[in-house]
Amino acid sequence: MFAGSVVQGAIGFALGLIAAPLLVEAGFSLSQAVALTTLSLGIQAFFGAWQLRRHIPAADVKLAAAVRYLTMPLGVALLLSVETLNTEDVKRVVGLGVLLGALLRIWARNMTVRDLPAAVSVATFALSGLLQGLVAMGGPPMVLWMTTREWRAHQARAFTLALFLLNAPLQVLLLLFLSDTLSVEALLMALALTPVIFLGTTIGLRLGNRFSKPWLNRVAVGLLLLIAFKAII
Repeated sequence: MFAGSVVQGAIGFALGLIAAPLLVEAGFSLSQAVALTTLSLGIQAFFGAWQLRRHIPAADVKLAAAVRYLTMPLGVALLLSVETLNTEDVKRVVGLGVLLGALLRIWARNMTVRDLPAAVSVATFALSGLLQGLVAMGGPPMVLWMTTREWRAHQARAFTLALFLLNAPLQVLLLLFLSDTLSVEALLMALALTPVIFLGTTIGLRLGNRFSKPWLNRVAVGLLLLIAFKAII
């Protein structure tokens, strides 16, 4: 959770991409890993969204959140179905999710700003909700989509933080009521880790201000690829 928070603070995404596969690798069930990551994202998003509340693009947030609300339950249903697989297969599923996220980030690195048809935006939000529900990795499609917007950095961060904050309660509640391996005690663990998440985010923000964004992005993508291949192999 600390490692994911550092990277999230530095580049604005990737807590789920880093934390979820490492938690599965450490022996947590997929439901536990996703719930812990999602609740931690919600905690982090609360502080960030409040600070950036004046910069939240409300119209875009409303559309994205509504679409993600529709597809996230499907992702949770898929999560519960693959969770019955053996541990190695679950790790491969998570690894493939991380690999997809890293490849989307690489694909988006040189994209120029342009307007997208509404249908493309809706499809992107739908994929984000599906991946968020399945493996707590809904960020990469949103990062790809945001490369097409003429937003400043604080607007982009406000957008993603508001989305995570709005969607986290639904996902956690669905997992709590539907998963056989998730308990209230596991969720309390995420709350107990709040100081760790805050510390990691603070360090990440300082790193993000100290080093160039392209360099940080390359380090983050390299780390994601390493985690993905380790989980798949």
